[in-house]
Amino acid sequence: MGKNLLLSVFLLFLSSICTFAQQRTVSGRVTASADGSPLPGVNVVIKGTATGTATDADGRFTLTVGNSGDVLIFSFIGFINKEVTVGQQSTVDVSLDEDATQLSEVVVTGYGVTPKRELTGAVSSVRGEALRNMPVQSFDRALQGQAAGVQVLSANGVPGGAVNVRIRGLGSITAGNEPLYIVDGVQLNNRNDGGGTVSNNPLAFLNPNDIESIDVLKDAANASIYGSQAANGVVIITTKKGKSGQKTRFDLNYYKGFVEPMPTLRMLNTQELFQVRKEARLTANPSLTEDQVRQAVLADFGFPTTLTEQDIAALPTYDWQKESFKTGTIDNLELSMSGGNDATTFYASMAYNGQDASLINIDFKRLGGKLNLTHKINSKVSTEIGLNVSSITQRGPYGDARGTTAFGAPQYASPLILPFNPIYDPSESSGFFGLPASGDVIVGDLSQNVIANANYIKSKGLTNQFVGNLAVNYKIIDGLTFRVFGGLDYRNLRSEFYGDPRLSDYFNIKGTQTTGNNVNSNLQGNATLTYNKTFAAVHNASALVGFEYREEINEGNSFTGRSFPTPDFSTPNAAAIPFAVGGFWTGFKRAGFFGNFKYDYNKKYILSVTMRYDGSSRFGSDSQYGFFPSISGAWNLTEENFMKGAEFVSDLRLRAGIGTTGNDQIGNFDSRSLYGLGGVYGGVTGIGPSQMGNADLRWERNQTTNIGVDYGFFGNRISGSVEVFQRLSKDLLLAQSLPQTSGFNSITKNVGEVKNEGLEFELRTINLDRNGFKWTSNFNITFLRNEVVSLFDGLQVLPGNLAIRVGYPLGTNINNPYAGVNPANGRPMHYDINGNLTYLRVAADQVPMGHQNFSDMFGGFTNTLTYKGIEFSFFFQYDYGRTVANVQHFRMADLGGVPRNSRYSFFEERWTTPGQITSVPRPALNRTEIASTISSYQTTARFYEDASFIRLKQVTLAYNLPQNILGRLKISNARIYAQAINLITWTKWTGYDPEFQDTGNGTEGIIPQTRNYTFGIQVGF
Repeated sequence: MGKNLLLSVFLLFLSSICTFAQQRTVSGRVTASADGSPLPGVNVVIKGTATGTATDADGRFTLTVGNSGDVLIFSFIGFINKEVTVGQQSTVDVSLDEDATQLSEVVVTGYGVTPKRELTGAVSSVRGEALRNMPVQSFDRALQGQAAGVQVLSANGVPGGAVNVRIRGLGSITAGNEPLYIVDGVQLNNRNDGGGTVSNNPLAFLNPNDIESIDVLKDAANASIYGSQAANGVVIITTKKGKSGQKTRFDLNYYKGFVEPMPTLRMLNTQELFQVRKEARLTANPSLTEDQVRQAVLADFGFPTTLTEQDIAALPTYDWQKESFKTGTIDNLELSMSGGNDATTFYASMAYNGQDASLINIDFKRLGGKLNLTHKINSKVSTEIGLNVSSITQRGPYGDARGTTAFGAPQYASPLILPFNPIYDPSESSGFFGLPASGDVIVGDLSQNVIANANYIKSKGLTNQFVGNLAVNYKIIDGLTFRVFGGLDYRNLRSEFYGDPRLSDYFNIKGTQTTGNNVNSNLQGNATLTYNKTFAAVHNASALVGFEYREEINEGNSFTGRSFPTPDFSTPNAAAIPFAVGGFWTGFKRAGFFGNFKYDYNKKYILSVTMRYDGSSRFGSDSQYGFFPSISGAWNLTEENFMKGAEFVSDLRLRAGIGTTGNDQIGNFDSRSLYGLGGVYGGVTGIGPSQMGNADLRWERNQTTNIGVDYGFFGNRISGSVEVFQRLSKDLLLAQSLPQTSGFNSITKNVGEVKNEGLEFELRTINLDRNGFKWTSNFNITFLRNEVVSLFDGLQVLPGNLAIRVGYPLGTNINNPYAGVNPANGRPMHYDINGNLTYLRVAADQVPMGHQNFSDMFGGFTNTLTYKGIEFSFFFQYDYGRTVANVQHFRMADLGGVPRNSRYSFFEERWTTPGQITSVPRPALNRTEIASTISSYQTTARFYEDASFIRLKQVTLAYNLPQNILGRLKISNARIYAQAINLITWTKWTGYDPEFQDTGNGTEGIIPQTRNYTFGIQVGF
């Protein structure tokens, strides 16, 4: 027995020696394939065993393996797992590819985050990479075409200018339709609070390259937790943060480029203008001889009547449009640093962005900084700090950037100025023609030198903005956390406008200067208690309760002075005459309690209930509070046993929800009885009643119903979602007429309903992934229908606004349909209510003619191709269904009828001979025929156009330098790229840009968008 025991011990010892001889150590480094950055915390496990390790802060690992056939599995959240056979290697370096399906697993919802597989509502997510390096000044512009159900249209082409964002249609007539924006928990004031002629966008404070993700809450299932602010949807922006275990990393990004105007409009030259003016005079008086009509036209245009046809043929043509719209530049420089350890993480950045508009002397410059800091004080307490500061300087135009008909504004007047007028004074090398002091005159209705205006006028906006937040989290027990959050959105806007005394508008008053200051302070805070618990391994429950308070104050003042001794002194203290002074104060308060309860069974069946009880100072004393509930659920079918055999189905979820949200975007005092300044009597200022109050004024309510399906096939090579929704807006806030005996014109009441219904479709595909070549696509489309359901007192049309009528969309065009011209005589014709041709236009014959405020269909389509470090992507944006009056053409179709220039297309297509079929009438003085029964040629109905378009919005070509080169240079990643924006547009629209949305100033004199070309480099080290 002793011998057997001794033999066993010997054999065991020998076996151990052999095993030890087979075991060896393998080491390596794990990096991200996208940028070469190290990945800390990656799990490295020997397949089929429990033996493994994790990478350190520099992405390095060391592991003991048993034999050369061992397979190492590398896994990390947000990346695709990779298996590597050890073989004879002692060093195993691995790069992991990002998994787009996992990276979007977690989305930010109300006061927390939710795994995407547990969502019960409609949420669209856009990752920061989709916005990367787009030469835009605000992230709302970068959202165009990126998310189903979200329509983004520019209001103008001014850098940093206003943008219209609509989520699932229009729900309000007079209250706001803008969504709620939240940046790192801070609810923003997104109103344009002024800025003179500068188009100011409150969202331009944030550098888009600092954004990690954007989540859009589109239905009440998620948005109702924000109650009274969420009727138009919620846009949640999460900015970049540092990562635990990451060494300090620096990223430098610089791009430079140029902007060029959209194609300018071809206008008449001098000789063509003379021709149509002659025709207009002959229409008024056919008996004129050729000499008489020539002399009359020469007199009209201020020329000697003795000029011959040869003299007229020799007259020059000056291109005012070319002088107004110029090529500009773009500059962007960013430096960021990030990192962290187990206790503290940080992300900090500084950035400068500058861009010219297509119109001369208009630009945007922003200098900003950002800091995100998290710190674990101990195992129970942690803090979060976020700071955003920015200083934005903008030069604005003469006239309003959102649209203007000011005769001195180059964006409006430059195409219309009579082309024989010189721009520059030929007797001076740098002087402008037509300034009042010179005695020269610019002939025509538009008699100002708009190029001089653009150079001499000083229109400036300076915005200093701070958006910050502070949060403290306290872990009471496992699963129970108390959180206190405070946020501030502070904006100080200073505007200046100086009208130079050398210019026509200000010559007689010797110049004018207006300075305005607008300060907006938006303070908010909330406290929440969150509980999460799993029972019996399959029952998961969570609860959130909280209280929130928000207070906003907006105040400002202005001063106007006149009579300046010289253009060299343009500050207010140089004015001899203090002309006007103004000031205002306004504010509101909002408070609410909210809660959310969620339960799921094994992630298979999910139920969510949300409630919010909100109060707002904007509403009547009897109706200040509102209750906004929602209930929603989801069914993950792929978790069912009957789906286990369908291996090609990787994801299939059914969602449904119903709930209500509120809208309080009205004036802060619309519910109150007000007194206003009533003039001066006996040298004493008086006041008098100015508004009738309504103690019962309450919230607009949006009731939304949503049914959605999320799908994924073949390992999510094909994935996306389908949503069907209805949004019913009730208790609309409208002004209702009052009898004159009341002493008031109207009172604001809750009356009327509007309905939006639609279908959304999102599709993401991996079309090809082979031998290092990868081609992915992302497509989304939204179909939308809008209808006014009811108004008040049984009315079918809103008094004073024919565009609002029951049974039709908001913003319906109402007019007399245009029928072209009579081929016999060239006169314009219309259809009456019975479809008969007539020369007359009467209100009784007006009918609906399409709608302009929303689109029937819109979306985007992106393709990305990558191969061995080379990236190529292109993105199309499309919009269909808007019918818009091209009012710019209203002025450009005069054809000599008034002393303004006209567009060549109207000249080319005008009626000239009997029998000619065309839509352009013959020229006529003052746009009117001789007979008094014939109406004006210039009717809006004649200029309705299809504003649908498809635009090649973005094209990007990039190259990522290989790691074997970067490693020698001690650089973690380097990327060289080129990009083009607004490259090609396909449209029937004949103006500058079909995208512009009317913001109340019409579509005339809007500064066009630009084509942008940029070239840049990103370096990480």
